[in-house]
Amino acid sequence: MLDMVKNSVILFWQGRLFQDLGHVIKQASIGIVVAAVLVVVLAKMGLALWLCVVIGSLVSGGVQPYLFKDLKYA
Repeated sequence: MLDMVKNSVILFWQGRLFQDLGHVIKQASIGIVVAAVLVVVLAKMGLALWLCVVIGSLVSGGVQPYLFKDLKYA
């Protein structure tokens, strides 16, 4: 199993893990922006920072399967 992880990391750093790396980066960026905006909006509403981070993380994690549903590996 560790060998599989090692091979995946090597392929990722060589740029050969995903068929379209630009699409992967775009989708990951969307998830990051969603989480960041949600944390900032919730903090501006007066919630505690730790609660904002927890809620932002849960929502962002919930969006990931939708964002990466068409992910293709090389």
